[in-house]
Amino acid sequence: MAPRLGSAEWSGTLQEGAGRVRVGPGRWEADYSFRSRFAERGTGGTNPEELLAAAHSGCFAMALTHVLTEAGRPPRSVSTRARVHLRAVDGTPTITLVELDAGADVDGLDEDAFRRHAESAKAGCALTRALAGVAEIRLTASLRGR
Repeated sequence: MAPRLGSAEWSGTLQEGAGRVRVGPGRWEADYSFRSRFAERGTGGTNPEELLAAAHSGCFAMALTHVLTEAGRPPRSVSTRARVHLRAVDGTPTITLVELDAGADVDGLDEDAFRRHAESAKAGCALTRALAGVAEIRLTASLRGR
């Protein structure tokens, strides 16, 4: 597989400066700043944690679709939301928790079976594996569309 590209530029000091992030060659770009990253209700663009949440959501949704399909239960749809928690640990910004909330519209499964498939997808998700240094990645999974 080809490597995937992303880039960022930053100008100025950490607190007064600003930057721009890009996904792929010309696919998407957005501003980011100290305020958009560290303010309680960040404004002025996106931040690395939001980008990570979106990427993890997409990766997990694909992994869950794959696991369900391999089990003979292809879903009509899968939706995932990730919340990435950034906290100071020993004075350094650290991702301490990722919460994945996933749902699927799929026939023929009860909640327990679905949760087992979701846990399998979590273990096989490339971004979950890449984030192995995060203290906790919490999953909530439920069937939807009933």
